[in-house]
Amino acid sequence: MTAVIHRGGDYTMTVGITRLVDAKAVEPTRRDGRDRLLNGARKLLAEKGYAGMELRDVAVSGKAPRGSIYHHFPGGKKQLAVEAAELEGREIRAAIESSLAELGLAETLATFGEMFRRRVKDKPERLGCPCAAAALARPEDPALAAAATAAFESWEAPIAAALREEGVAAADAANFAGLVVSTIEGALVRARAAGDEAPLASAVAGLQQALQALLDR
Repeated sequence: MTAVIHRGGDYTMTVGITRLVDAKAVEPTRRDGRDRLLNGARKLLAEKGYAGMELRDVAVSGKAPRGSIYHHFPGGKKQLAVEAAELEGREIRAAIESSLAELGLAETLATFGEMFRRRVKDKPERLGCPCAAAALARPEDPALAAAATAAFESWEAPIAAALREEGVAAADAANFAGLVVSTIEGALVRARAAGDEAPLASAVAGLQQALQALLDR
């Protein structure tokens, strides 16, 4: 089963239940200017962070005239970054929900890690997470951090719900779901720094062991 979550630009995310399909393998059906710009911004945010996300580069990446940015995004760079983080949040949550429905908790942890592992392994620019990049911009703009926080919490919610269905206490379920997101995000930072996906594999293995211990209580 494959769930196509969003399409557009080089940063298209086509999420399979057990793996993330490379974006270039799928021909997008929506190529309007706004989608291209938003996906260009998301890629640059993941690669360079908020400070390094220049509007001229967004236009080039989105294959759109620079002047069209303010037509589609009157708030300029800030609006682009906020919407990019929101889009990332929606897509990752949808992938988590699909995986939980098809495969269960343990395999969902592997799927979650795989989404980010492919960014480090398959992309020479070692893409990070747009939500993390937005969160790091907090001193510059709280709206970016708010979008990132909402995204992280939206990823935790379905994991916590699945744990509760397994009989885990609500507080423990919430704590473990937060641990999952924090661990994967931290492992992604280490993987980008090292240029090696091994930290993500180790993180997933550790989380799966912790999950089993939690369920065995």
